[in-house]
Amino acid sequence: MAQNQLKNLECLKDSVYTRDEVERHAKHDDLWVIYNRKVYNMTPFYPFHPGGDAMLKKAGKDVTVVLHTIPAHATAFATIEKRLGENCIGTIKY
Repeated sequence: MAQNQLKNLECLKDSVYTRDEVERHAKHDDLWVIYNRKVYNMTPFYPFHPGGDAMLKKAGKDVTVVLHTIPAHATAFATIEKRLGENCIGTIKY
């Protein structure tokens, strides 16, 4: 159920990024991720991520599979949805 809801998150930003661009944002103070073809600047959330540095390991990458396979993400669906919605900066160019 949560997986389908997350897929429908809308991003109101028109910017389009390449994977190379996203990969350059892979530091604790500049952290972007890809989720379901959308790009998110998760830098503001990083200090509050309950998994700590686990988030940093996925910085600059596609986290779609991770968000659906880590059990803790299933229980934190409302928070994840809120954070993604707040931090969408565009879409990924495939």
